[in-house]
Amino acid sequence: MGLPHDPKFIFQAKVGGRWFPAVTAHSKKQGKQEAADAALRVLIGETEKSEHLEGMTVTELPVSGSTLHDQIAMLSHQRFNTLTARIQHSLLGRKILAAIIMRRGQEGLGVVVSIGTGNRCVKGEELSLKGETVNDCHAEIISRRGFIRFLYSELMKYDPSAPEDSIFEPADDGRLKIKDDITFHLYISTAPCGDGALFDKSCSDQANTVGEGPHQPLFENPKQGKLRTKVENGEGTIPVESSDIVPTWDGIQHGERLRTMSCSDKILRWNVLGLQGALLSHFLQPVYLRSVTLGYLYSQGHLTRAICCRMSRDGSTFQAGLLEPYFVNHPEVRPDSLALGTLLPFPKHVPLPF
Repeated sequence: MGLPHDPKFIFQAKVGGRWFPAVTAHSKKQGKQEAADAALRVLIGETEKSEHLEGMTVTELPVSGSTLHDQIAMLSHQRFNTLTARIQHSLLGRKILAAIIMRRGQEGLGVVVSIGTGNRCVKGEELSLKGETVNDCHAEIISRRGFIRFLYSELMKYDPSAPEDSIFEPADDGRLKIKDDITFHLYISTAPCGDGALFDKSCSDQANTVGEGPHQPLFENPKQGKLRTKVENGEGTIPVESSDIVPTWDGIQHGERLRTMSCSDKILRWNVLGLQGALLSHFLQPVYLRSVTLGYLYSQGHLTRAICCRMSRDGSTFQAGLLEPYFVNHPEVRPDSLALGTLLPFPKHVPLPF
């Protein structure tokens, strides 16, 4: 189906005589992977009761041989399934899923504190000065917006006389900071748009997929490592040229392209300035990610280049210019091996419903 230059394939997994939700993809390989993934997530969601995720810390998900990152991915999908259990599947509109998970210490998986879906930005003509329109609706950005609301909520509950009940503790500069035993982890179901997805997709099947050990960023061509902006109301990104004019409200209203930073560039910013945003920086020290777990299109070298290591390409020059407590954060990055098909042997040929 679809136009000759933009083909679309519909796949639907069948396991034990049961059909699972259909998916649409631009290639047969991607379609098979996403159909198997959709079936897997439904099965996992059915094995756990939703009340285990309502304000409680999950200790383990029942998948033999899975890693912590696999289970973080499953926890994210399970939370999404729980929230959308009563919504007709055809209305969900999920293509990209992102979530932020909070862990306390090394025990258990933690809990999903923010979750989002989406892969579009609005057109410039649809912007609103009244705050009625969300510009960037990519999943990673939506989940971070929710995370900021979570931080506001926790900040309003902070009681200096009962510090054990809070995720914060006093910092030396008069602000608050996240307690040392509390960490935050980002899950994204596919590579973030922009520099993180700017590589030959065959790289995701090569030896650096697992990416054990320290970051080993790849710079294969001059296009990689540069800032990029999202395409209005569509998919893909465009490189930022130094000659680009500064967008203005009048210009956008008269048809100039709306320039929105790619998700890779925004995650890079979070790994320098933190996730808390400018306003919360008056009250909190920067909040950094401990890890990033990726589903499809994972390549350690390209992901690390995009989200942190391109700021350290010239050694410690950039880091030396940062004021404490800011620094270039290099989170642990790992793939969701369940999405890569390394744990559960789904059929090699996924049956179609037609």
